[in-house]
Amino acid sequence: MLKMFNLAKMLIIFIYLTSICCFYVSSQNVLSRGILSQNISSLNTPPQNTSPQDIWYTYEEPIEGLKRYSTHALSEGILMIWMAFEVKEDPSCMLPYFHLRVIERTGRITYIDLNYTFPPEAVCPVNMIFMPLSYNYIMIIYVRSNNGVKGKYGLIINYDSEIKSEIYLGSVNDHIISSVISEKGFIRIEDHGKRGIAAWHWLSAPDITTGKVVELGSGEFSVPNLLSYTFVNSFNFKLIDGGFGYAYILKYNEMGSSISNDPNIQYWKIYISFLREGTYSPTTPSLVYQTTTKLNSIAFKSCFYNNDGGYICIVSLNNTITNKDQSRTEVNYYQLEFLTTGSFVQFGAVPKVISNADDFDLISLIYGGFLVEKYYTNTTAKNFYILDNNGNYKSGGSFGPEFVHYNMFTRNGTLLGIKEQTGNKLEILLKPLLRLNNYGAEYDNPAIESTKPAIHEFIDSSINEITIKYSIPVRLSTANISIFQLNGDLYEPNLLRQTISGDSKLCTVGSDNHTVHIPIFSSTFNQQNSSYHVVIDNNFVISQERNEPLIGTNEKVWMFSTKPFKTGKHSESITGLLRLNEEGSSKFLQTNQSEFFNNIIQAFSKIIPVDEQRITTNGKWQNDSTFPKQVLLSFTINEAKSAMEPSSKTIFDNLGTLIKRKGFTALSNNEYTSLIDESASFTMTSYFGKFLPLIIIYLISIIILIILYFLARRKNPEGRNMAIFEIALIVQDFAVDLTFTLLRVNNTPHLVIPNMVFLIVPHVVNFLLAINIFLSEVATNPMFYTWFSELPTLLSICTIFSAIDVLAINTLTSNLFGLKVFSAPLSQRSRNIILWGSFINIFAEDIPQLIIQILYFNSVVTYDLIPSLVLISGGLVIMNKLILRSFHMLIRWCHRHDEIIDFNRNRHLSAGSIRSIRSNV
Repeated sequence: MLKMFNLAKMLIIFIYLTSICCFYVSSQNVLSRGILSQNISSLNTPPQNTSPQDIWYTYEEPIEGLKRYSTHALSEGILMIWMAFEVKEDPSCMLPYFHLRVIERTGRITYIDLNYTFPPEAVCPVNMIFMPLSYNYIMIIYVRSNNGVKGKYGLIINYDSEIKSEIYLGSVNDHIISSVISEKGFIRIEDHGKRGIAAWHWLSAPDITTGKVVELGSGEFSVPNLLSYTFVNSFNFKLIDGGFGYAYILKYNEMGSSISNDPNIQYWKIYISFLREGTYSPTTPSLVYQTTTKLNSIAFKSCFYNNDGGYICIVSLNNTITNKDQSRTEVNYYQLEFLTTGSFVQFGAVPKVISNADDFDLISLIYGGFLVEKYYTNTTAKNFYILDNNGNYKSGGSFGPEFVHYNMFTRNGTLLGIKEQTGNKLEILLKPLLRLNNYGAEYDNPAIESTKPAIHEFIDSSINEITIKYSIPVRLSTANISIFQLNGDLYEPNLLRQTISGDSKLCTVGSDNHTVHIPIFSSTFNQQNSSYHVVIDNNFVISQERNEPLIGTNEKVWMFSTKPFKTGKHSESITGLLRLNEEGSSKFLQTNQSEFFNNIIQAFSKIIPVDEQRITTNGKWQNDSTFPKQVLLSFTINEAKSAMEPSSKTIFDNLGTLIKRKGFTALSNNEYTSLIDESASFTMTSYFGKFLPLIIIYLISIIILIILYFLARRKNPEGRNMAIFEIALIVQDFAVDLTFTLLRVNNTPHLVIPNMVFLIVPHVVNFLLAINIFLSEVATNPMFYTWFSELPTLLSICTIFSAIDVLAINTLTSNLFGLKVFSAPLSQRSRNIILWGSFINIFAEDIPQLIIQILYFNSVVTYDLIPSLVLISGGLVIMNKLILRSFHMLIRWCHRHDEIIDFNRNRHLSAGSIRSIRSNV
């Protein structure tokens, strides 16, 4: 425990190692052209080994026997140390295991100890490297024999030491290059052929969940087909926008040409081609250099991004100089500067005093000027110098011979040297480099002048935009600007709140051509007392002057926090409705629907973010009547249990914004939420509430109709002259049933056929009963025949209406307004058929329709006005029919009872009369 405590204590220092700002600011104006002039005599004075700004750091390896093999420094300030077990008998070999230590700026160390044995071809001699990929993934590239043929393979692992996948990477001579932007994957370039053609394959970053890698595109780098020129060599390099550059060197073929001693012959040519993600087709090669000098050779040493825009390549020119019958060969170094448009900028010499070492590197620095690193034979010591853009010496330093390994954090300009390992300890020295200008020091980006909000500012969550002011005129480009919320867990990725590309038309550049305005969604800063950071990708903006991409910012640099929120108003639980797109609807119908709901709820809880218990579902869904191939899903946002929690209305609004802006939020990155249709808003649903005024008006009208109906029956017990009220109720019931069938039942496919059956069959039966009644009356009832002869058209219309309900025939006998047309003389038989036919309709039509409405209510998520009216109307019709039929049966029973009493009374009187007569006799 004490050992680990001391280790942790030392790691705290590392928080500051890679975030060192400049310690000196040059007072000299830095020019943009004329790089590396001859005014560098100060380089002959060796600087001191250490300075007060240097920082020492000690790493102690917990596994005995592991030795440092190599390191990798990421731009985010992460240092990766590759450890291995050496083979003492052969220093060129290592034991076949992989151990990696990932040390972050926060001081956290991730220990990756892979349980995998690599083949002998990979470890003796060592033919293995590692390449950091996108978040939490690393690819180990190693050589393996397959049926006697050696090839390169990539083993993809995560930071938990789990193997996720393995891929074939081609022959041992293929070049594997990672993109500057890890999310864009990496490229495999095959060794060029004699004609200068090199095949390439662009592969994706590992999938977040599976770690799988797929090929995104492939093609060829083809050398320009020039007569009399022969392809000599090629060189590839990285672009800051995530793409790749490819250089071709061509030489004039004197043997195949009849022209000699022509002073205008260009003996050497250099062409550059560029490959970018999405196009997967290299640009046409552009000529960036040619010379009439008969050089022995031209070779590329390195290529790097120039802070002013464009790229600088260091090339060596091997030339034979003849003087007075004596000849000598010399190698001179030059800097070739060009733009990604293919435009040539300049070709300048690297001074001898820089290039006369056994080995040297020349690197363009982010904050202006250049870093020269000089290495010497028979020693591991190194000198370095800082030059301004004119080549004037500004600062320098050195690492002594006790240092055996070097690296650099290029983004903040910090050199790193590691001493020879002693036991399990590694001593690391970090030397911050002088920054020639201090613009954008807070942002690790000299192009940024200021931002709103500023770094570490407390902001109001209601802000609707953030701004970035650049030091040069800019235009928007294709890369993204993203806002993340820190989740407080070092082992989990931060939560993406929104991401917008420069060309999305949401971002704008102000009239000053320096200030970029980025809109903020209402769901972005929705957590109080929370920390956020903004990440600007390379190529989010380009310089107006050169049309070249500018660098962005790393994670956790531009950081700020939200203020405490005011207590919001409490709101009840809210039920909302969202629509899936066609792909999502198809997947929902073909998979476990309960699991589908649960996965979306889990995604919502992380993305909003909110407690998972606040979002529930009743599992209801339905087809969208407007878009039949898409389904609607219902979710409920439960009310807050305390004032500290966001209200249900706040969560509802945040989720609605996330859906509306799905393409710019984390919803688009999730397997399930990406299937939501953002063209349909997240709508609030309520049963009856939306149509409550219309439903109340409808109920009042029905109640008034029933009251009038019963008042009329009170004055006329037979009720025939009031049958029109009953018919009106039946007709409106048919109208809402038909509307439901045409407009709503399709939302529930399983109810379509039952609804049609119980709608059509009863009406057909009613129609047949009506025809039977009328034909029977015409044939057997002379009085009805006489009435029919005078009004045949009315009878035809009544027959049609009788299909709705056989009770409609009662209208003909209602004596309405005393009109003859409503005074049809029906027989008692027909009246009985009407009575029993209406009673049967209750069980054949009305009750089944009511059951269908109940099933519909339980099957859909939106129960609007039409089915509401159908349910109310159906219930009223059933109640009316049952009450009236019962009333009619009661009247008939009473009438029958009175007839029996009258009959018995008459029978008793006749017997008394007989006895009286007998008595008199």
